[in-house]
Amino acid sequence: MSKQPRRKRQSQPGARKPSRQTQSVRATPRQRAAAPAPGRTEGASQASDASARREARRLQRQQQDQRTKMLRIGGAIAALVILGAVAWGAYRWWMGPDVSGDVTTYFGKDLAAAVHPENDTVILYEQVPPVGGPHNALWQTCGFYSEPIYNWHGVHSMEHGAVWLTYNPSLPEDDIETLANKADQGYVLVSPYPGLDAPVVGSVWGKQIEFTGADDERIDAFIRQYRLNPDNTPEPGATCSGGATLTSDQEPQQEPYQQVNPEATPIGGLTSIDATATAAAEQSPVATPSATPAGRSEEDATPAT
Repeated sequence: MSKQPRRKRQSQPGARKPSRQTQSVRATPRQRAAAPAPGRTEGASQASDASARREARRLQRQQQDQRTKMLRIGGAIAALVILGAVAWGAYRWWMGPDVSGDVTTYFGKDLAAAVHPENDTVILYEQVPPVGGPHNALWQTCGFYSEPIYNWHGVHSMEHGAVWLTYNPSLPEDDIETLANKADQGYVLVSPYPGLDAPVVGSVWGKQIEFTGADDERIDAFIRQYRLNPDNTPEPGATCSGGATLTSDQEPQQEPYQQVNPEATPIGGLTSIDATATAAAEQSPVATPSATPAGRSEEDATPAT
């Protein structure tokens, strides 16, 4: 069987043969990879919007957390301020009123501290009841006493930081019991003192205050403010127990010892022997008078007993 000759494809009328240049322009693989696939442009835009929304939410949460943190800090500070105010109010209530304006200061804590005359020496004091000065070598054991004690033992207790409450013996029994209870807290000495002008007198080393009665609210404030206070305790840390427990059936000193020169430096007190020698010296025309026992004239000064 013979082969038929191959016929050439006839071009359609009016068709154009593609040029060589058109046939050769084709996209390379890299170009095809870089070119966005159909629909990819729209998906990328949506992803970008979602990322922006997430970032906005993150920033919003961060700002909200910061506001919450600041509110918590502010609340904590306010709570501390309120707590501090409550604590200060409670402290002021416990301390009671400030009595420093009612307290008379006669001298500092260093005056005549640790000055101990002979044990049997009578000492006259510039304040009645005394607030310091020379004193016996043995302190008075702190607590309540229903009879007067010797001044020179009580002064020694104040040197150790004690508060000495002296009261007029004419006070009602209930008031005396009220004062006695205050001696239970330690470093508080309570004893009667005949001849007081005030119902109750509070004394520490170098300072003194008068009270209107056993129910005077300043008594507790005075104790809290001045008991064991280093500013009026010449011997801080010294004990107020294990000392003397003596009482006296004699009337304690009624008039304060007075120096001739009222501007002279306070001495707190001096022994009766020195006071007698001073009074005797005042009678000499060649001597310079320096002091005279209170309540005695220069003419009739006699040795104290």
